[in-house]
Amino acid sequence: MRLALLTDIHGNREAFDACHAEARRLGAENFVYLGDLVGYGADPAYVVDRVAEDFATGGFGVMGNHDLGVVAPDARRLYDEARRALDYAGEQLDPAQKKFLAALPLTATRADASGREILFVHAEASAPGRFLYVQTAEDATRSMDATAASVTFCGHLHRPRLYHRSGAAPAIAFMPTATPTPLARSRRWLATLGSVGQPRDGDPRAAFALYDLDRAVLTFHRVDYDVEAAARKIVQAGLSEFFAERLFAGR
Repeated sequence: MRLALLTDIHGNREAFDACHAEARRLGAENFVYLGDLVGYGADPAYVVDRVAEDFATGGFGVMGNHDLGVVAPDARRLYDEARRALDYAGEQLDPAQKKFLAALPLTATRADASGREILFVHAEASAPGRFLYVQTAEDATRSMDATAASVTFCGHLHRPRLYHRSGAAPAIAFMPTATPTPLARSRRWLATLGSVGQPRDGDPRAAFALYDLDRAVLTFHRVDYDVEAAARKIVQAGLSEFFAERLFAGR
């Protein structure tokens, strides 16, 4: 089975639709969402509804810190404009949509064809509710030490990264490319996936990944989308122009 892995959509309808369509074209059979469906972007309700549709057909996902910030405002640890974007999301979502966000777990697990455990988490495994970043090999090692899973998929960073380790050795960083990468069963792996709706690695294209559960192969993908439309809607919604401007630079 091919899983499409999407994270940090942040209410960006145009980027979401582009990634979803491309994943389907490439043979994705199910969708996994690693959090932050809302925040920054102008279309939180649309994104939540589309994700809920995928859940109804076997998809699943986890909660991000922005999702939590909508349903539990006291949990927000964000700067003013980001908090305003969550206020906007809260105004756009109806009670059923908020209930959907509130029900998202912090972690989810599945097994691949060989029985290896796979962990899905928005930030990292050592303290999922604290939403710590995996920015370095040391951070990856901390997360991997906290779980027995052979493979961990994370969001939150908005930049694609890949780490592996053998036994108790520290994690080693591996820069991902568009080339399919076999995740050797003799090692443990952690991947941070690029952002669908607000990339921050200098590439403005929307990012997602495909994971082949049967062959244990991970492929990172980038997709062009209508950045101008997404940015224009952010400004029209009265959100920070910075959120619109950064889409063009992928920062």
